[in-house]
Amino acid sequence: MNDNISLEVNIAGLKLKNPVIAASGTFGFGREYSQYFDLNKLGGIAVKGLTPLPRKGNPPPRIAETPAGILNSVGLQNPGVHAFIEKEIPFLRGFDTAIIANASGNTVEEYEGMVEILSEADVDAIELNLSCPNVKEGCMSFGSTREGVSRVVARVKKFAKKPLIVKLTPNVT
Repeated sequence: MNDNISLEVNIAGLKLKNPVIAASGTFGFGREYSQYFDLNKLGGIAVKGLTPLPRKGNPPPRIAETPAGILNSVGLQNPGVHAFIEKEIPFLRGFDTAIIANASGNTVEEYEGMVEILSEADVDAIELNLSCPNVKEGCMSFGSTREGVSRVVARVKKFAKKPLIVKLTPNVT
C-alpha cells in the first residue's frame, strides 16, 4: 500500500482520516466490535441512536425473516445520552477515530435538548436522527416530509456547536 495516498475527507466540516464510517445502529457504540476489529482503521463511528433517557427498546422478537430479507424493530435501546457521555466517550477516545453522536427524540424540544447536550460533549459531530417517531404528529416520522425536516433542522441548528449531519428516513414516497 502506498502511504503517500491521502484518503482524508471533509464532511459537513468534520475532517476524517478516511471516508469509512460505521453507520449508526449497526455498530453499537464501537465497544461491541472492538475485540474483533481495529477501530483505529475507521474514519469515524456514528454511534447507536441516543435518547434523553435510557430506553429498553422493544421486547423480543426484534427481528423477523421475510421472503425479501429481514425486518427489525429494536426500538432505540440505549443507555441515555448522559450514560453515553460518561461511559462510552472515554472508551471511544482511546481510538484514533471520529465520534459522531446520533441524537434521537420524540419531539422538536427533545431534539433541541439532545443537540444542546451533545454540543457540549467530547464528540466530533452530531447526527440528527429524523427517522424516529414523532408523538406530537400522530407517530409520523419527522423525516417523512420536507416540512418536518425543515422545522426540526431549523430549530436544532441554533443549538449545534458541532457539525450537524441529518439522517433521513427511507420511508418516503
